[in-house]
Amino acid sequence: MFDIGFWELMLIALVALIVVGPERLPKLVRVTGLWIGRANASVQSIRNEISRELRAEELKQALNKTMDTSDINKIMDVGSKPEPEVETDSDTVTSAKKDENGNG
Repeated sequence: MFDIGFWELMLIALVALIVVGPERLPKLVRVTGLWIGRANASVQSIRNEISRELRAEELKQALNKTMDTSDINKIMDVGSKPEPEVETDSDTVTSAKKDENGNG
């Protein structure tokens, strides 16, 4: 995040010691640590929520994509299947005559 090295931290500590004083410095460090911890927790919470929302959106898109491809597959399957044979009138008449004559 920030590129703060050892010497920068020492300079900040020295200035804080001079400004605040040795009696209140431990309390200041504690309060500062709590605020930084809360800020980090808030940032992490926001990141996790955004990540969850993105995953949910990706799942929705994937689900829609699979539904679209299944519809396409159904259409392709219907188009590739041979049509069922339809009985014509001449077949019906021929089978009816066989039945009447006793030929079966």
